[in-house]
Amino acid sequence: MKIALAPGDRVSEDTARARLERLLYSSVGLAALIYGGVLYPGAGGIAGQTPQLEVWYGAGLIAVAIIMPVALGILTWVLSRRAVRRLAGATAILFLAGMMAFPWGLSTPTLAGNAVPWYQGIHALHGMIAAIAWRRRSVWVYGLSQGVVIGVVQQLVREDAAKAAFLDGAGSLVFIVILMAATMGVIGAADRLDHASEIARSQAARTAASRTREREETRINAMVHDDIMSVLLTASRENPPASLGDQARVAIASISSLETRDASSRMYSNRETAMALLDVVRRVAPSTDVTHHEAGDGEVPAEVVTALSDALSEALRNSVRHASLDGGDVPRHVAIAADERGLVVTMQDDGKGFNTRTVQSRRLGIRLSIIERMSMVEGGSGDVSSRVGEGTTVTLTWVRPS
Repeated sequence: MKIALAPGDRVSEDTARARLERLLYSSVGLAALIYGGVLYPGAGGIAGQTPQLEVWYGAGLIAVAIIMPVALGILTWVLSRRAVRRLAGATAILFLAGMMAFPWGLSTPTLAGNAVPWYQGIHALHGMIAAIAWRRRSVWVYGLSQGVVIGVVQQLVREDAAKAAFLDGAGSLVFIVILMAATMGVIGAADRLDHASEIARSQAARTAASRTREREETRINAMVHDDIMSVLLTASRENPPASLGDQARVAIASISSLETRDASSRMYSNRETAMALLDVVRRVAPSTDVTHHEAGDGEVPAEVVTALSDALSEALRNSVRHASLDGGDVPRHVAIAADERGLVVTMQDDGKGFNTRTVQSRRLGIRLSIIERMSMVEGGSGDVSSRVGEGTTVTLTWVRPS
């Protein structure tokens, strides 16, 4: 049996907020590309105004206004969240600096045709970038600054434009505030979803730990009961065997273990682990076909057995509830393999299947009870693969620490 190593932990990169940030940055990048094309032609566009600007400034303004947001939309899928956040912050700050420097970058006293700086058509995207990257309330200063800068710069680069500059500055301020508020609103919703998921994970961990203790204490109680009854029955005979003393000592040791042993610290053999998982199958989906193979004398911690049992139980319940096409049961198979390297448990059904991209992100039974439940134990991992019309396969893996 070959056991693949558990995948790297990507929890911080796979939260609702992280996924939303990637989507928003990609949307901003696409919008910047579109706006760049729309703003390019015409005397008042990029093509008409760039010759009126210093070469260094004209190129730099295009870079921070269009190229950097486009790059941000691409790199958000490649770089870490921290690196992307720094790039986004730099983009927003450099763009605001570029807006303020427009009068000094202009090689003529005023813009030809009494036009407005072309960046006014794209400035709100950078306010959106700032709202994504910066979580502090002070981000609103950025939006306010853009509105003020737009008004002041217009007065400096246009002739007799005081009223128009004021109206454009106020209108731009309202627009950017609305866009930033909408952006922060959806990000806040993602944060609340992540918080709720964290609470659910913590509750699941506490419940699992409690279940582990209860399960182990039940096993120990049963063991103690058997030992005591065996001693009492043996002692009731007319001629007790010489081994009675040894049996009594075993019973006393079992009783002592209740007071001195943490139930959750018990170690299982590979055989005991397989039997515990077989019991899960019998309870949840008794019609399931099962194969198992155990080799080696490796020990399995109780928390791992509990995680495997919980995840397998949820996988079977999901299969029973959702796999059928006509309300009846579907063929289902569970394979358990354990050796000195670890364990692999596979549950496969021939049901209707589903699209993992559209279902897995929102179905807590899959994410919380299967994938994240396994990730809570060292060396554990879970994977769910499915295609519509081709059934579902759930793979639970535990690699024994070296």
